Order: sequence, then structure tokens, then C-alpha cells
Amino acid sequence: MKSCLAALTLCCLSTFAQAEIYNCDIKPNGTGDWLPTRLLIEHEAGGQSADVWDPLIKYFVGAPMQARVAVENPKRVTITWEITRLTNAQGEGRQYTPALAFRATILKPSLKLVIRSMPRGYPNSYLGQGGCRIE
Repeated sequence: MKSCLAALTLCCLSTFAQAEIYNCDIKPNGTGDWLPTRLLIEHEAGGQSADVWDPLIKYFVGAPMQARVAVENPKRVTITWEITRLTNAQGEGRQYTPALAFRATILKPSLKLVIRSMPRGYPNSYLGQGGCRIE
């Protein structure tokens, strides 16, 4: 009986999917003040959420954030998240935006990344591209 339970446990544990960690380098198109230069995404295939971490999250939040999986199929995965209540006193004057929304898409076959950030309440947006590797 014990060996049967042990075999069942091993079988069940081996069928769980493991999370993949995408380590992505980003190059902004034009002015990329509100885009990270590096992005880490931990995502389990088929999951509805992912953990994200980048220099902006480190500065404004201090810990990895949970993001939502907006689209996932064999060709791509798209992750969305939002950093709220951003205040930056560096540079000229004091900057404030109520939220900064992000949308990152990883093309699975090539591991190319496209990322966009949009400050809520403002008409502009920032676009960047890059590549990822799975760790």
C-alpha cells in the first residue's frame, strides 16, 4: 500500500508543469524613460498569472509583482501589469502619474519581446523591443 501511494505521488508530481523564467533585455524605441532595460518574467505554461521584476518595479514597488496573462497560445504569450502611484523627484521638477500600464509580448519560437508602457491620464506611450532567454 505504501509503495502504491509513493508511486502515485511521484506520478502526480512529475506531471505538474514547471515555471519558465524569461530573462529579457530591452532596447527602447526613441525616448524610453518609462521602459525597463531588463525584464524577468516567471510564468508557468497554461497559468493565468506570472511574476514580473524589473528596475522600475524594484524602484517603485520593491518586490516582484504579479501580472496577468492576457494571451497565451503556441506562438506567443502576452503579460500585462500596472505600477500605481509613481512619483519621481529626479531630473527637472517632480513627476507624478497615477499608474503606468505595461504590456509585454514574447514570441515563443524566436523569444523576441515587444513591450509597451502607457502612463494613465497621458496621451503618450513608450515602445521597446528585445530578446529573451529561458533560464
